[in-house]
Amino acid sequence: MFSRRQILSFVAGAGLIPALPAAAQTWKSFRNARFGTSIEYPDRFRPGRPPENGGGLSFAGNDGANFLIYGSHNALEHDLAGLESFIKENRESGETITYETRGPNWFVISGTRGDTEFYERYLLSHNRSIVNGFVITYPVRLRTAYDQIVTRMSRSFRAGRGNDTEGTP
Repeated sequence: MFSRRQILSFVAGAGLIPALPAAAQTWKSFRNARFGTSIEYPDRFRPGRPPENGGGLSFAGNDGANFLIYGSHNALEHDLAGLESFIKENRESGETITYETRGPNWFVISGTRGDTEFYERYLLSHNRSIVNGFVITYPVRLRTAYDQIVTRMSRSFRAGRGNDTEGTP
């Protein structure tokens, strides 16, 4: 016979219970050594295999959520409007952007792709020489649970100093 705790652990691990509120979770920090890009994230996300170029890292949750954080050289020399246009023009088919906002060196787009919600935040740093990105996807059915999580992650997302950066972010 299984105990109530074992059953709840199994159900939660199978993604059948919505994610815990942001405040009720344990949080970790990640910082990319190459570009200095950093973020806080719930500890239930597990890091994937680092890419050879050290530009970023992807993380997976057991509930179908995934996120990616990265930095890269602004090889196309986009200004913020150009970067935003480039990102929007290169969307997957079937996506609907439902929210957009921007600041002096950053922009956000979010929306849906089928039964998946996406949220993306980009910022230009280091005198527009570095593009920093945070992209998270999760099942639409978990939208309410992820609202607080995405908000906290987005607020913690920062450019920083790294091995491939010069000057201040």
